[in-house]
Amino acid sequence: MANIPLIQLALDNKAKSIRAKYGLPNIAGVIVRDNGNTVMHTVQGIRDTSKSATAASNQATKGDYFNVGSISKPITGFLIACLIKKGVLTWETTIREVFPEFASKPFRDRCGMNDTFLNTKVYELLGHTSAMNGYYYHVANNDEMADGDTDPFRFIQDQGIQNGGNSRDEEWKSPAAMKYLRYLFTVLSLKKKKFQFNSSTNLDYQNKANYGYGATATICAAMAERRTGKSWEEIMKELMASPFNGALHMIYGNLPNGMQFHGFDPASGLFIPLPVYNNDLTPYNSKFVVGGIHCTVGGMAQFIRYNLRAVNSASIFDIEQYQKPVTAAARGGLFLGGGLKSEPLNHNGATGGSLASLQIYHHSGRGFSAMMNCGGGPADAPYRAALGEMMQELHNIHRDWDDLRYSP
Repeated sequence: MANIPLIQLALDNKAKSIRAKYGLPNIAGVIVRDNGNTVMHTVQGIRDTSKSATAASNQATKGDYFNVGSISKPITGFLIACLIKKGVLTWETTIREVFPEFASKPFRDRCGMNDTFLNTKVYELLGHTSAMNGYYYHVANNDEMADGDTDPFRFIQDQGIQNGGNSRDEEWKSPAAMKYLRYLFTVLSLKKKKFQFNSSTNLDYQNKANYGYGATATICAAMAERRTGKSWEEIMKELMASPFNGALHMIYGNLPNGMQFHGFDPASGLFIPLPVYNNDLTPYNSKFVVGGIHCTVGGMAQFIRYNLRAVNSASIFDIEQYQKPVTAAARGGLFLGGGLKSEPLNHNGATGGSLASLQIYHHSGRGFSAMMNCGGGPADAPYRAALGEMMQELHNIHRDWDDLRYSP
């Protein structure tokens, strides 16, 4: 029999070694095995690099939250699946059915909409095959932000945070404001053909099944808000309390306990806290559902378990319905390139101050995740290699679980 304390020690040591090798503020790893019956995790490092590295209050623990970036998208799909089980929506519910005012031509004309996407279904929005790309303005190629986008709802810093905010920030700090912003995003996403910013170039509509990866899950949140009369923030809090009884440990907004998002500072060669992500507007990000969810290692382990075919989750959601229309879709949800019989389900997440990776072998009864609250910089930055190395070590420990070197 495997020696669990020795395996835990090996896991902790691997995480410590990777953190030291790459100079990371923190790193976390999660292993789920044996059809979800065995869970192991590690958290190494500190919460805030601007504070003492030896202070007990600054040490990261298993109770700390890590931002998972775009893994928020499949998490949102999972939460929508729970609402579908409750009868709030169906996978086939269309935008038109939830927002009947959109069927009015005078309304559409007044808002600059047409009827192209009115019959788009929930599963298409969550699977990113709706043909909407989640952005609605693009900068011209000769702009200094070449090939970028200027979607004001995409990142939390776009609400004026990055530039110090303004006197009307307080108006956005309410559930009602968040519902309005998501409704506005829905309206804007249904506008007529998109053009490059300050350009006559017509981008046309995006090609179904190949394009659309973006923030369309936000529209599903808006649909749930219309059906329930509650903000998605309120809906999510209720779901976290029941039926999961808090076991998922998933939140949005600020990272608690002094944990910080960190970015790499080339001048000093160090990771430093990013105030743009850590401020009083952060909890009022209307599109947190696609990039702003945070998990503890225990919460991530539970999310992995709920996605395993060996676990009976029928009381809260239908895994077959969830994985078939959402997970198997191109470029969306928990990505699966070879059909539902292949493995793993996977997704990565990144912001300017965090990185995360997730792999779920849903038929084989196991899964792995690595998370760190640091990021930014070029795609080949060393900490990206650190994330991959941590994921490989999690696989290695699983592979060698019963090896003698882990036994007494």
